[in-house]
Amino acid sequence: MKPLVSICCTAYNHEKYIAQALDSFLAQKCDFPFEILVHDDVSTDRTAEIIREYAQRYPDIVKPMFQTENQYSRGVPINETFNFPRAQGKYIALCECDDFWCDETKLQRQIAHMESDESCTFSFTNGFVHDESGARKEDRPFLPYYDRDLSVYEGKSRAYSLAEIAQFNFIPTASFVFRVDALRSLPAEFTEKECQHGDLRMKLYLTACGHAWYEHVYGCTYRENVSGSAMQIWKKEKRDQLYKRCASVVEMVDDVDRFSGRTATEGLQVVKDHYLWVMAHNAPALKDLLTGEVGRVWRGLPLKERARCAGRLLMPKGLAARVGRILAR
Repeated sequence: MKPLVSICCTAYNHEKYIAQALDSFLAQKCDFPFEILVHDDVSTDRTAEIIREYAQRYPDIVKPMFQTENQYSRGVPINETFNFPRAQGKYIALCECDDFWCDETKLQRQIAHMESDESCTFSFTNGFVHDESGARKEDRPFLPYYDRDLSVYEGKSRAYSLAEIAQFNFIPTASFVFRVDALRSLPAEFTEKECQHGDLRMKLYLTACGHAWYEHVYGCTYRENVSGSAMQIWKKEKRDQLYKRCASVVEMVDDVDRFSGRTATEGLQVVKDHYLWVMAHNAPALKDLLTGEVGRVWRGLPLKERARCAGRLLMPKGLAARVGRILAR
């Protein structure tokens, strides 16, 4: 029987976590068939071996793909290139293999709503955040991730427009469910342009195709401080790398605004301004700080903050750091 949902997951050196992730998919109580498309990017631990064991036990459900050369290091988007094209379902659900689902009804509830509302193109749930470093002993709710998310988060199931979904700083990627038809309707730049914030890009583009639905269930657990994760890599970035990454997000948001017919410009501007603020504080040269939209955001900063941004570029490194500390007092 053809699956209604394709669960797409990516794996790389997830030996510690992958069995829990796969078990959490298989435990879903659904009245429809689903498939699990798992991609291993040349793991150097037992991840691939564990995937093969599950594929042997559940050959009609677990469908693996194994690479012989690491694709992520080459800048290849894994799901978009290897998992999405082979998905047979009407819907795609996401969960990376270092996360897992923690409610057996999660998928059923999301799909039931989307089946009843054809204009709903994207669905998400709440979840938990688990600190792998051990610094925080108890898991916490994912939403609201920051207090400012309370401007749109109500703690109940409801629809969200593009302008509203843009106000969430983070929503759990492991809860994403969306229509394959919506994915196929996206413009070429969705896959052709580089943007490391794939979860942000996905939620904006897919919501722009219709609207989003939040199902109020704690459906997944996100592991933070996992070694080798994108967040851990970004913490080690140099200023010019951070500037470039944020610039790609700003361009992506402009593309979404255009794709949506300029129906959510004001809400999307909030997202842009956040990344423009980061760019202002990490501009590689004075011209990058003073011109264009970065310049607009910089000129709107308090005087001390403007001076700190400019001083870093105008003064020798050591002196700039000392001045910055003085201005911060």
